[in-house]
Amino acid sequence: MIFKNTFRLIVSNFSSVWKLLLYYVICIALTVLVCGWFLVPLIRELSAAGVFASIVDFFSQIFSRPVVESAEVLSEIWSNIMEILQANVSLKFNSIFIMAWMLFVLPLTIKMGELACGEVLYGYMTSAVKYGFTGRYIKNFSKSFVFALVSFFVGLIFNILMLTCFYFAVHFFIIGGLNIALAVLCLALLCVLCALKIATFSAWMPSIAVLDLDAFRALRMNFKTIKRNFLSIFSNMLLFIIFAIVFNLVFAVFTATISLFITLPLTAFAFIVARMVAFFFSHGMKFYVYPDMVISPKTFEEQDCISQMKHLI
Repeated sequence: MIFKNTFRLIVSNFSSVWKLLLYYVICIALTVLVCGWFLVPLIRELSAAGVFASIVDFFSQIFSRPVVESAEVLSEIWSNIMEILQANVSLKFNSIFIMAWMLFVLPLTIKMGELACGEVLYGYMTSAVKYGFTGRYIKNFSKSFVFALVSFFVGLIFNILMLTCFYFAVHFFIIGGLNIALAVLCLALLCVLCALKIATFSAWMPSIAVLDLDAFRALRMNFKTIKRNFLSIFSNMLLFIIFAIVFNLVFAVFTATISLFITLPLTAFAFIVARMVAFFFSHGMKFYVYPDMVISPKTFEEQDCISQMKHLI
């Protein structure tokens, strides 16, 4: 039910995808503007060392080379980059600054857009009214900032585990041979961890958008909400992740990655919608999916009563 109603809400609120895309473009433009000052000397040095020529050559022959040989070439490129950074202190500082911005500031700004989307969806789901994304973002700016900041540190363990899985997946791929199977296993574990993180905090943002709680009280409400149907939410989120990977890869292959400019914001919006739908189902709240179609989920108490009645019959 979560999957089907998420799809319905995406269709009826597809204009929000373009707004989210514009917001992501602004976040990325800010990143390029700030990091550009530190990136230019780094690019200049790497270009002079022939790193970019090696990368272009790697991708131009990626399908003609054997997997083991491609892994060796990629390992050589990475070693070359590390040698250049180790030899130049200023370049090392530049790379650390860029990495810190990419791992902390950029995710923080992107996360801040979630609450605005949540409130836009809340307006539609409860009264079939479409609120403006910009107005909701400005209205909840401070609340969004606190939510994004707290969620970064609360989810840090999950993020570290996911980055570790990704690192070992790349590491085993570079080694090649039979280790490719271990790389696939690491990627599978990465998907499971990602689904586990989303499911664990799936009711956090909706608790702020729907119940108007602050970030800390909403976190407590999150755990109260998910404890009765966690496995259902987790399985749905894992299904969403697998579908999203296939969906993005298929469109990327057939459009030479151009479609990712639309499919990635669409995917991000889909996960926001899925969390809102799961929250409404958990609390037995009626909601619109179309202007003329209302979903009326049963509360857990009603489900328990029905289950007991069936048992008695």
